[in-house]
Amino acid sequence: MTIVACLGVGRIGGEVAYVSALRKFADELVLFDISEPLQHAQKLDITHGIDIPVSTNPRDLKDADYCIFSAGYSRSPKIRTRADLFDKNLPIAKESAELLKGFSGKLIVVTNPMDVFTWYFAKQSCLDESQVVGFGGLLDSRRFTVALKALGIEAEGQVLGEHGEHQVPLFSALDIDIPDSVREEILTGLRGSSMPVIKGKAGTVFGPAYHIVSMMERIEKGERITCSLPADGAYGIEGCALGLPAVVTRSGAKIDESLTFDPWEQEKLLEAAAFLQGLCRRV
Repeated sequence: MTIVACLGVGRIGGEVAYVSALRKFADELVLFDISEPLQHAQKLDITHGIDIPVSTNPRDLKDADYCIFSAGYSRSPKIRTRADLFDKNLPIAKESAELLKGFSGKLIVVTNPMDVFTWYFAKQSCLDESQVVGFGGLLDSRRFTVALKALGIEAEGQVLGEHGEHQVPLFSALDIDIPDSVREEILTGLRGSSMPVIKGKAGTVFGPAYHIVSMMERIEKGERITCSLPADGAYGIEGCALGLPAVVTRSGAKIDESLTFDPWEQEKLLEAAAFLQGLCRRV
C-alpha cells in the first residue's frame, strides 16, 4: 500500500493527488494546506471522482511513503524567474519542515526555487539527505524534447542544471551537431516555455503533475532519472543542489557521473552551480 501526501494542495498539489489516485499509484492520500476551504474542496473533488481514502490531518503526513512539497507562492507574469520566489517561499519551507518531523518517506520538492529548497530540506531540516529529491528535470527534459521535435529532430532531450534560467540542455548527446547560436536560441525558448501557460491559465498544472507522478513510479522501479540532488562533489560541484542524472530509490540516490560534456555544456553547468551556490548560502 502506498500513501501519497501533498503539502500544499493548490494547482500542482491537488492535481498530483488526483493523478496519483487515477493512475492507481496511491492507495491513500494525505492533503494539507494552510487554506482549510481549499483543502476541503480538493478532498471533496477527488472523492467525487475516485473512491480513495483521503486524510486532511497533518499528523498523518509522517506515515506517507511520498510527500510532495508544493506549498508556497508560484510564478505569475510579474515574477520573471523562479529564483525571484526565494524570499517569499523560504519561510514556508521552514514552517513545512516542522510539519515533517517524524516523516520517514521520500520528500519530492516542487516549490520554487526548487533546487534551493532541495538543498534546504536535504542539509538543514529534520530530514535525512537520503529522503530528499527535487523535481524539475523531467519536465525540463520533456520541454527540450518538444523543442527539438519542432526543429524536426526526433530525440529524447535531457536537461541538467537549475530548474530555471540556468538550465543546461545536453546537445552533445544528440546525433546531430547543433551550433552554439542555435543552442542559445533553443535555451532562450526553454527558459520561457512555461510563461505562455502561466499567462493563459495562471499556472502550469498538467505537465508538472504528470511528471511528478511519473517520477514516483520510476523511483519505485529504481530507474535513472534527471532530478535535483546535492552534488556533494559530483562533476566537481559542491555547495548546492542541482539537476543531475541519478538512480533514485526510496532509500536514497546514486548520481550517475558517467556523462561527458562539451565546452558549451560544461560552461553552462558551472554557471548554474555558481548561481545556485549563491542562493543556497542564504538558507
